[in-house]
Amino acid sequence: MDFEKMAEGIRANYSLYGNANLEILQARESFKVRMSLGPETENHLKMMHAAYLFAGAEFLGGLVPMVHLAKPEKFQPVVRDLKIEFKAPAFSAVTAETHFSQTQADDMNAALDKDGRFDFTLLAELKDENETLVAQTTTNYAIRNFLGA
Repeated sequence: MDFEKMAEGIRANYSLYGNANLEILQARESFKVRMSLGPETENHLKMMHAAYLFAGAEFLGGLVPMVHLAKPEKFQPVVRDLKIEFKAPAFSAVTAETHFSQTQADDMNAALDKDGRFDFTLLAELKDENETLVAQTTTNYAIRNFLGA
């Protein structure tokens, strides 16, 4: 899988991720993305704006289905809710990381084939370039055929 090509398309189509210069670093069982710190992503204190921390963590729940959905033309993920705990300011680029096993992916596709729905939760850690934990998130997602395809 060409992560850079995937990220390039996402950056081009979604300005939020373009502003953050989103990079996909890993996407199999460990999912990891990086967002740059710069004029578009920093707040008035020159640290990563909370919205970009939120966006980086939330993006992981879209990345998991991008990689593992057996029928991506039929099912789409959406966020049900996200809880974020800020731990420290981020004065550098930030990585967001979570895990979703192949077993979970198999369960997801089986549930979608059987019931047309799958709900899942991701726990993510966001760290700065010094590996300092800057935020933790718990996000609940729903996958359905929202477009009726």
